[in-house]
Amino acid sequence: VPATNYIYTPLNQLKGGTIVNVYGVVKFFKPPYLSKGTDYCSVVTIVDQTNVKLTCLLFSGNYEALPIIYKNGDIVRFHRLKIQVYKKETQGITSSGFASLTFEGTLGAPIIPRTSSKYFNFTTEDHKMVETLRVWASTHMSPSWTLLKLCDVQPMQYFDLTCQLLGKAEVDGASFLLKVWDGTRTPFPSWRVLIQDLVLEGDLSHIHRLQNLTIDILVYDNHVHVARSLKVGSFLRIYSLHTKLQSMNSENQTMLSLEFHLHGGTSYGRGIRVLPESNSDVDQLKSKDLESANLTANQHSDVICQSEPDDSFPNGILLCPPCWRSVARSRLTAASAS
Repeated sequence: VPATNYIYTPLNQLKGGTIVNVYGVVKFFKPPYLSKGTDYCSVVTIVDQTNVKLTCLLFSGNYEALPIIYKNGDIVRFHRLKIQVYKKETQGITSSGFASLTFEGTLGAPIIPRTSSKYFNFTTEDHKMVETLRVWASTHMSPSWTLLKLCDVQPMQYFDLTCQLLGKAEVDGASFLLKVWDGTRTPFPSWRVLIQDLVLEGDLSHIHRLQNLTIDILVYDNHVHVARSLKVGSFLRIYSLHTKLQSMNSENQTMLSLEFHLHGGTSYGRGIRVLPESNSDVDQLKSKDLESANLTANQHSDVICQSEPDDSFPNGILLCPPCWRSVARSRLTAASAS
């Protein structure tokens, strides 16, 4: 669209009751989720060179109209953001005509705006603003420590995972199963949710071939409707995924497995977002992890929950997932379906 001379307000100069345009680096965010009404909501906290933080509460009836943020460190541009003071804290909220652009925050990455709008203004001055924020953030903000690969996860940890969806299945009304991989192998065997193959959506032969590299994630409550809509084969970022190491003693042996849960609610940014194939993290996933995974997929045996586990560590530690709760839940599901 024809260039317009927008004025951008530094975050340390915001005043309640005004409508402003701002740039900032994402320090915290919640992926869009359904609010108590009919709108989608996203919470985004940004910071700029003034070291002032601003938390923004953004609402829209259209999921795609909210900022397309993939990780902390992304750079956002908000137009027509309303500033208000609530409980002595300055915050931003959407106003009529609100619009946003999002950019990858990595130094050297292509500056490609993310937006659902067909028309937007982006000038050489905007380009300079993004570059300047990238340079500033590279020395003033630490990289996202929450973004991990499966080979690096540990028990009792919350982290963000970039992965590909291989299969999905309904478990019960309050939980849903996602089978994913990222090309690396977990330090502990992954807990398995036993369900009938007919219930699982996905390429069963492909899943079986890669079973030693896949993990089962149970998502709960408000995330179930998002999980149902996901397409097998798509690339995902799952935020604030929780790991738990479960053990069960049997005949002087300890069985261990790593469970993965996406709990209900949106606290700590919990949620799921689909990543486009053009995303740099997806590029890295495809080129380095997924293509080489075939070489290691069949090199290790993985133990699914069974009556007589046959693989063990020294000192009597058996590697068998204690998934009795999910087995019972899945059998109930299968029984009700039949």
